[in-house]
Amino acid sequence: MPASFPSLLAPKGPPGDMGGPAREPALSVALWLSWGAALGAVACAMALVTQQTELQNLRREVARLQRAGGPSEKEEGHPWLSLREQSPDALEAWENGERARRKREALTHKQKKKHSVLHLVPINITSKEDSDVTEVMWQPALKRGRGLEAQGYAVRVWDAGVYLLYSQVLFHDVTFTMGQVVSREGQGRQETLFRCVRSMPSNPDWAYNSCYSAEQHHHLAAV
Repeated sequence: MPASFPSLLAPKGPPGDMGGPAREPALSVALWLSWGAALGAVACAMALVTQQTELQNLRREVARLQRAGGPSEKEEGHPWLSLREQSPDALEAWENGERARRKREALTHKQKKKHSVLHLVPINITSKEDSDVTEVMWQPALKRGRGLEAQGYAVRVWDAGVYLLYSQVLFHDVTFTMGQVVSREGQGRQETLFRCVRSMPSNPDWAYNSCYSAEQHHHLAAV
């Protein structure tokens, strides 16, 4: 008589009881992955459609511009003829573009123009006892451009424009009040541009004072 082992047999339950709770998380993950893949595909499709639409718009715009401004094969040497055949708006757009191009070229040329610079240092002085004035003879230490030229006691201006004038003198005399005057001569008259006056300290050890001035002035070109 065959032996039975009832203790080794598991009781039979309903068909849905075996492993039911373990399958639900796997099913949920699969559903989420499916939805994510579907949404990603939809987003890619929408982006592709948008890019195709923009590309078509750009192609239409390029074709319109070529029709508006490009000369035909028969009129390669006469671009104005093809422009006149287009609408007035196309001709106006072309003229505006030409004006903007000429303006940019003029601005670039203006930026390339170098400013004139002249730095003078004294080489000789002459005292006038009757007027208590000392005139200084200058020589260029640095020169750039052709707008300024040193001539004896004066500087001749060849290019009209706005110039920055800077003058500095070191005095070391305890007796007199000293200073400097920068003037401009032209059209039969003399005009004082700026001046600087200083009194020295009574102590000779301190009798060193730098008198300097700087201003901007508009100068006309020399005739």
